[in-house]
Amino acid sequence: MDQRHATGLGLDLTRIGLAGQSGGGGAAAATAHLIRDRGAATTDSSRSITDIGTWDRPRDEVPAYSAASGPVAATVASHMGKTLTAMNDHTAAERHYRRALAGRTPGTYQLKHGLTMANLGRSVAGQHRHEEAVGLWAKSLDFMGGVVSDRNRQAVREIQAAAARYRRRGVTGAASLNQRATELLNNQA
Repeated sequence: MDQRHATGLGLDLTRIGLAGQSGGGGAAAATAHLIRDRGAATTDSSRSITDIGTWDRPRDEVPAYSAASGPVAATVASHMGKTLTAMNDHTAAERHYRRALAGRTPGTYQLKHGLTMANLGRSVAGQHRHEEAVGLWAKSLDFMGGVVSDRNRQAVREIQAAAARYRRRGVTGAASLNQRATELLNNQA
């Protein structure tokens, strides 16, 4: 949107807010950080709405929003990685996925760790480091083995498809990765 359109709608482009619930909140935070980091605008991401009931408990040892996704910094880093992946900035996405992995204890957030590892594999593959991607996807399957969810199955199907393509191209480890992904999907059926 340019200044002319914003003025016509009564908007002030110097005061834009981003918000979302659940995953949308993480995506909004990631977008705000991306805008700030790329110098497109200054942001104040420290402000939050706290008078809505459930989220008003700053003394909770584990805040409700972090119970499922893990620490906030890791969740924001993961969402930032997804945003950067969608923009085909695989190098920057890799940095954020690695930050997200470092911020979560693997045994505690098994599904999130596995999905983030799969996303990291995708960003590494986008940089043409195919054998490394195969290794990362194999590690992600280690975390996904005992977890049954639609998101997990979708990630495993994506790994399986990539492994099949890589197997045809002769990438080291792709055949065994494809077999593991197929077995995992069969076991979850």
